[in-house]
Amino acid sequence: MKTINPLTSLAYGLGLAMLAGSAIAHDPASEPGTPVCTESNLMAADAQNAPFSNAPGPGRVLEMNITTGERGITVNVPFSADNIGTPICDNGGVDCPGPWKPTGVLSGGEDGHALITSAAQHAITVFHRDGTPIKTGPTLPTSPSPDGGGYGFVPRLLGSGYMPNGNVAQTVCDANFFNAPNSDSVSPNGNTHASGNASNLFFPPVFSTPERGANGRVLVYDQVTLEVVDEYSKPTEGPYANDPRWNCPAGVLFTSEGLFVSMFHGDAVFVIDWKDGIDKASRGVGSNGKGSNGDSDSDGDDTFKLGKKKNQAKIIRVIDLSNDGTTATGGALNYDDAPNFDSPNRRDNLRAIRMSEDGTLWGTRRSRSAPCAEGDACNPGVFRQHIFASAPGAGHRTGSLALDPGVNVIAGTTINRMSGPGCEFVQAEVIANGGTLTGDECDVETLYFGASAANPGCDPNGDGINGPGHPANQCFKPGGSILEYRMDAAHLDGATGSCTGDPADGYGPGEGNEGCAMPIAQFDFVSDGATSGLPAGTVETIDPRMVMTIHEAFTQ
Repeated sequence: MKTINPLTSLAYGLGLAMLAGSAIAHDPASEPGTPVCTESNLMAADAQNAPFSNAPGPGRVLEMNITTGERGITVNVPFSADNIGTPICDNGGVDCPGPWKPTGVLSGGEDGHALITSAAQHAITVFHRDGTPIKTGPTLPTSPSPDGGGYGFVPRLLGSGYMPNGNVAQTVCDANFFNAPNSDSVSPNGNTHASGNASNLFFPPVFSTPERGANGRVLVYDQVTLEVVDEYSKPTEGPYANDPRWNCPAGVLFTSEGLFVSMFHGDAVFVIDWKDGIDKASRGVGSNGKGSNGDSDSDGDDTFKLGKKKNQAKIIRVIDLSNDGTTATGGALNYDDAPNFDSPNRRDNLRAIRMSEDGTLWGTRRSRSAPCAEGDACNPGVFRQHIFASAPGAGHRTGSLALDPGVNVIAGTTINRMSGPGCEFVQAEVIANGGTLTGDECDVETLYFGASAANPGCDPNGDGINGPGHPANQCFKPGGSILEYRMDAAHLDGATGSCTGDPADGYGPGEGNEGCAMPIAQFDFVSDGATSGLPAGTVETIDPRMVMTIHEAFTQ
């Protein structure tokens, strides 16, 4: 696509707050592309990690109204000293005060409550729609810290999603991380690091092993009791037995076909028959009964147990994102189909996934020009951020949206109606190109995602050349935001043939970085002087881990 500047950028405070109950849905006078009220807000899980965040902290969840670009409420860490002795802390499994680091973000549960996952505390907390915490779930069975503490240990809880029966599917990733105290001390090649954590032999400092990969799973918990009642674990038999692409479950979504699970270090999406093997305890909200998940072990212990063979996932198919369709795909595990199933190029690659109305699967994906294996001194230049697309029923990548090299470390994503500010940008573009407005320009879906390094249209050396044209290293600038992109065929790679996304390309005319995607709107968060230590009016850069459409808008 042509690089279009200036970029529509928003940085709103709290001065235009409106109540969710007063929002108005579509009517005949609505502007094209204006979302209905329950589609108008986004939630972003901000890890508040430096250097991406200029207000480092324990993590928070931010809200943004995409109709106006206005910032909503901030949900802060619930594990505070003020909540000691309440259902938020008094559950035998979390520490107060303590860290948060939210990952999975869900709204629209029973009574409109939100369910937010903490990767640091290995817990689930229920919130009122005004952001007030209600209760925290019991320590999950995958937690390495049953008595509290153990912050940042692995396995880690990542994305979550509502099941069709009202329960919640929660991904659990067991992989080695640089800041996980219980990561492996010896690498797969038998090497150690002075820190005692072998993850620091890699960049990014994360890697998996077959043993940890097999411990990746999807838990099912009851949103009433918050108890785990079922799971989907790695299959050890059948056509996908011990598939190395199953290793670090991250994003989830449900369709009439099945449960889609993205594998962070596998660069693949597994489609699971979620009804297969579901047990009586997990058939719906509250079905497990109070204080019991209905497990019928002969030992009389009613506590759910991991690793039962009956809970291994039945795989319908696998979507391999390392395959662009030029390699034959037979569906089942076949090393002739994709010979690099265990390639380090797949590591730290695939995160969140969403589906557009036509059934196309989209998600955040890194593309590597180097494997970044153990000992490699990799840097931002070898990581090129893409949004992948996979057409309905396809077993491979059918398209992608290659991003400006100034946009890096992408994580959460969602799909919604085009925003109000995005609509203004698109309509102005039509007029600037000599076109006539039809009223339909904005009545389409667009894609929103969080980037920890959001510097679209960068000109870091001051040579007057903006936008895609600079190498990724030159454009890497920590400081995150939420960006909105068009996702129609005209803006995918290959539409002009000029956007290769190769980080090795320079920035002269005709180079591979020219013509890459640019956002139509950027949603920034402005300090109100209370929710962070930054002065009022300062843009708060974020480190987003998850971006979700709010199904039930928080009260603002």
